[in-house]
Amino acid sequence: TGPALINCGRTLIGKLPEKNQQGELHYFNTLPPSVKTLLDNIQAKMFLVGNPMIVKHNEVAPAQHEMSPIFCVSNASADSNVLF
Repeated sequence: TGPALINCGRTLIGKLPEKNQQGELHYFNTLPPSVKTLLDNIQAKMFLVGNPMIVKHNEVAPAQHEMSPIFCVSNASADSNVLF
């Protein structure tokens, strides 16, 4: 264990992530324009069939994105997830 791990709880100096996949490219970054367009189109279609979507964001892994229906009672949520 090095001093950085002891003092900070993580290593501060080390190898770059594989394929240069830094965290700022993922979860908290804005959606790429092509992905945003796709998710906006899906959201509009889902609204037309009565399944409003609320969550749209990047996932931690590269090129993965999430979209989720609005939370509601469990039986309606299950139906929404199946429809989606």
